Amino acid sequence: MSEQAAKTIRFGSSWSTQFRLTQAIGKGLAGLTRVNATVVVGDRGLAGLERDEVDLLFSKSVVNAHQAAGAGLYAGPAPATWLRAIAWLPQDDRFLYAVAPWTGITSFEDIAAKHPPLKMVGQGGEAVLKAYGFSYADIPAWGGALRRAPHTATAAEDLQAQGNLDAWFGDGSAFDGSNWRWLAEQGYLFLDVSEPAMQRLEAQGLRRHLTPAGFLPGITRTLLALDDSHIVLTCHERLDDELAYLLAKVVDEHARDIEYESIQVTAGDDPVLSLLPRPTMWSSLTGHIERQWDRDIVGAPLHPGAERYYKERGVL
Repeated sequence: MSEQAAKTIRFGSSWSTQFRLTQAIGKGLAGLTRVNATVVVGDRGLAGLERDEVDLLFSKSVVNAHQAAGAGLYAGPAPATWLRAIAWLPQDDRFLYAVAPWTGITSFEDIAAKHPPLKMVGQGGEAVLKAYGFSYADIPAWGGALRRAPHTATAAEDLQAQGNLDAWFGDGSAFDGSNWRWLAEQGYLFLDVSEPAMQRLEAQGLRRHLTPAGFLPGITRTLLALDDSHIVLTCHERLDDELAYLLAKVVDEHARDIEYESIQVTAGDDPVLSLLPRPTMWSSLTGHIERQWDRDIVGAPLHPGAERYYKERGVL
């Protein structure tokens, strides 16, 4: 381990998987150099990097692409020419939109036309709603209710028992969120994005994805969906060059440790018996870490330090 002065790094983390990824990456980094690492709690977004509130955070591929280019739904007022990437972590993710069978809703067109007073859990993927002419703000305006809740079967079951769950909109990957399976098992219908609406979304620089038949119980045909894939370890160009090099090295050499650390266990989410809960394991990562240097996925230019590592490794 280097005897030079410890380098300081501030990780931005805003949700459970990010904390676990930070722990794994930080542990690997500490094995390569002396480091004083802190975790800055809260969702500061890429603006937090620009304001020098954090040195490193987890962003989405499409957000990086829009910010770096200065074009697209997530773009700022000017291109973020300072934005840099270290590596991407695999997350095959899309937005899911589930509605209860008693609502009579079978499409986004139904919601736009009928203005139903839905009691909804909703967060993210609002671009799809806007492609049909409404937004999350319209839900309470139509007499419904909008809230947030943990993506767990327990939360879904509790809300339904209270009569407060007509719909749940949000992101859903293959290994993240037991709420989606529970909703599917209760007969909630998952809505399809129409081809014209998807083309309007793509005109904003967004990407199409698919929810395949069999992804959840009751999904009997492939649904067109809005993509929300790939977590990117993202930084500002001011990040110390050696730190960027070592971070790329950590993700590369400790890939399996990072994958294992991402796994979380929720107790009591899927009970076998009322007094004997069955632990549920889940992760936001949906595949092995590989080709994490791929410029087509990181969304922003690689930091020169990270790029130097990948070139030395012979993959660029």
